Amino acid sequence: MGKGIVEIRQWEKKDVEDLIILSKIMWEESMYKDISFSEDRLRIQYNYLLSKPFKGMGFVAIENNKMIGAIVVMLSKYFFSNEIFCFDLGLFINPKHRKSIKTPAKLIKVAGDWGKKKGAKEFRPASSVGVRIDKIEKFYNFLKFKTVGNVFSKRL
Repeated sequence: MGKGIVEIRQWEKKDVEDLIILSKIMWEESMYKDISFSEDRLRIQYNYLLSKPFKGMGFVAIENNKMIGAIVVMLSKYFFSNEIFCFDLGLFINPKHRKSIKTPAKLIKVAGDWGKKKGAKEFRPASSVGVRIDKIEKFYNFLKFKTVGNVFSKRL
């Protein structure tokens, strides 16, 4: 890859440690930074999903041989139906690489394409980390996603 060119590819086992580093940056920026962070838990989760590509998938953004972003998605059945939908467990771009919307848009596109190929009726990404809430909604609306609800949080 040439300088400044971002490659989007399906994740591989070799990406797990870089994903954990990226996940920690996301956690530090989020409203959840006061809840413990477990590298071991993430390692188990990522390895589980890597072993079940029929259920979940990850895509990474690589620039100059470094991971700068990722999206992890899963499939689930609707509560009321045997049909499936695709949703994200997380989308994150390293803050140092947020100059453009191209990288997150490409990650969302490949994730949605994967879900469609798997038979999903819709792609339902969400944002619940409390970061840049208005910008995130505008970004998804720009990509032709409709805002269909809210996520509420109350610490117990």
